[in-house]
Amino acid sequence: MTEPQHTPSADETEDIASSRPRLSRRGWVLSILGVAVLTAIAAWFGLSQADQPVRWQDVGFSIDSPTEAEVTFDVHLYSDQAAVCHVRALSVSYAEVGVAEVTVDPADGTSQRITLPISTVEEATSAQVNYCNIES
Repeated sequence: MTEPQHTPSADETEDIASSRPRLSRRGWVLSILGVAVLTAIAAWFGLSQADQPVRWQDVGFSIDSPTEAEVTFDVHLYSDQAAVCHVRALSVSYAEVGVAEVTVDPADGTSQRITLPISTVEEATSAQVNYCNIES
C-alpha cells in the first residue's frame, strides 16, 4: 500500500521561501566588491610573476653522503643574459649546511635541467634552489 503524496499549498510554499535567509542590497554590493578585490590581487601577483626574467622549479635531491648532497632543478630563462642560481642544503633543523651556485648560460637553451653537487659540513636532510638572478 502506498501513502498519498502531500503537495504543499501556496501558503506553505510562501512560508518556506520567506524563511530562507536573503542577502540585502548592501550584502550583494559587499560580496561583489570582495570578489573584485580578490580577483585584482590574484591578477597582480600573476602578472608580477610573469614578468620575471628567470624561473626555476625544484625537481629533487639526494643525500649521497654525510658531506655531500645533490640537487636537481629546472631553469627557464626569459632573457638573453646568463643567470646565477644559488642552491642550499639544509639540516634537520633547517640550518644551511652547504651552499653552491651555478651559472646558467642561455646559449645552452632557454629551458635546462641541472644537477649540482653540494658539499656539506654535516649531513643534510634536503637540498633546494634558494634563488636565481640574472647575472649583472
